Amino acid sequence: MSPHRSCPMVSTPDNTGGTADRIVAIAATLFAEHGYHGLSMRALAAAVGLNVATIHYHISSKQELYRMVFRRLAEREHAVIAAHTRHVSDDDIAHPATLLRRLYALVDALVDLTIEQPETPRLWLRRWLEQDESPAAIEAEVSLPLYDMALDLLERAQTAGTIRSSGVDLRMMLTGFIWILYGYFAGSPLDTSGARVDPMHPEQVAAFKRFLHAYTARMLGLPDEHGEP
Repeated sequence: MSPHRSCPMVSTPDNTGGTADRIVAIAATLFAEHGYHGLSMRALAAAVGLNVATIHYHISSKQELYRMVFRRLAEREHAVIAAHTRHVSDDDIAHPATLLRRLYALVDALVDLTIEQPETPRLWLRRWLEQDESPAAIEAEVSLPLYDMALDLLERAQTAGTIRSSGVDLRMMLTGFIWILYGYFAGSPLDTSGARVDPMHPEQVAAFKRFLHAYTARMLGLPDEHGEP
């Protein structure tokens, strides 16, 4: 959408942390739809129901608002990943089946979080398309700490010899996982006729989780749910 076109009013509860929080929540939806350059502060102000001066009173600049949107998403992602990685013991890591159950739980939690935050895949896809022009350093601030938590767990398992897949690039494997996760929700799966189906439908979500389980197990050389390598 052109920056000069107006955006429709977006309805968001006003009792979830104040005006600044409401601005960030609505901006997340609009940045996901229009991208960084496609959303003007005037259009955002119209959607929030405030004037531009009031927006700037609460948020110093458009660039800072953009960063705040990604920080807010990353806070929940950090909590989810930390909950599933920080307390994995050496004994858990030493047993492939136990480790895999831990990883499956993390996979399922990330899928569920993406369903709860449907703007996340579109925000990142827009971000990647605009990476040469939109504000820099977002990846270093919000993405790398998330990757590093998961990477640390996988590297522990690799050092312990539990991950048997030789030559696997663990960082690339995690990057591929994110591409699959966000691509599924942003693009939607296709049925046998080529029509797009609802990625949020419970049966589709269950099938997608099974696929991600298989991807994780096979990339890492771990036994699947049926005990096969």
